[in-house]
Amino acid sequence: MRRRTISSWIPLAGLIAITVGSHASAWGQEGHQIIGVIAMTRLTPQTRVAIIELLGNDDLATAGLWADQIRGDSKYDWAKPLHYVNAPRNENTIVLERDCAKGECAVGAITRFLAEASDSTKSIEERRDALKFAIHFIGDLHQPLHAGYADDLGGNRIPVIAFGDIKTNLHALWDTVLIRHKIHSKPGGDWRTLANALESEMPPKEVAQWESNLDPLVWGNESLAVTRLIYNDLPADAKVGEAYYQSNLPTISRRLAAGGVRLAAALNKTFANHQPAVKPAVKPAVNKENLDVSPVSP
Repeated sequence: MRRRTISSWIPLAGLIAITVGSHASAWGQEGHQIIGVIAMTRLTPQTRVAIIELLGNDDLATAGLWADQIRGDSKYDWAKPLHYVNAPRNENTIVLERDCAKGECAVGAITRFLAEASDSTKSIEERRDALKFAIHFIGDLHQPLHAGYADDLGGNRIPVIAFGDIKTNLHALWDTVLIRHKIHSKPGGDWRTLANALESEMPPKEVAQWESNLDPLVWGNESLAVTRLIYNDLPADAKVGEAYYQSNLPTISRRLAAGGVRLAAALNKTFANHQPAVKPAVKPAVNKENLDVSPVSP
């Protein structure tokens, strides 16, 4: 029987519903870097200035990794539930009142931290952390299994054997394994090359659709719809190879591309009214050689 690709089942722009397994980390390092690079090419000059003021640079590829790097720091334990959103298995859509109590999920976190990143009443440190959280969680929400189910931790409890000898799980398969397989499919391949390829291959019509709705709940519902198909598409023996990779690569590519486009669009909207910081005037240096030091006549 010919395998149907997930992308052939349902248009990405119309995907429905998001949720993910507890304590799961979304997109591996390369996924977040790819999303960051795509976003950097689409920032307005005004947004770029705002980001540089907060981060010291405009490297979204690096900034997007921070929220995973601090996971071992107990000071940030409160942020662990913000990387995903869980929905009941019998539900097709996310209901914020049910699935994101008090905004403690990826959907709520994105809205919160985008607002804080541009809040001039916050300290520069608070705004900087908020920006880095927002960058990361937007990426997370576009990894399908970050809109999933709590009972198996977003696929982390589902063992998978990939390409014959890679022992992994369903979540990590989509986080990292399939992306790295694509990156290394050509000699000398790296994540920047893949990011550039995705940028050049984006269909303008889909880009317009991605940019037209910046509601994180929509993004989550798209991912949940893909998650449901991922579960239906997994072979009974949980062994996946080249055929599985080829059939699902279009979906992975679209989610990465959509994540990058929407990250840029969300940041451009957030900083649309940003006023560049006014640096204090610098007094000209005094040239002591030109000073008149002759004694003053009484």
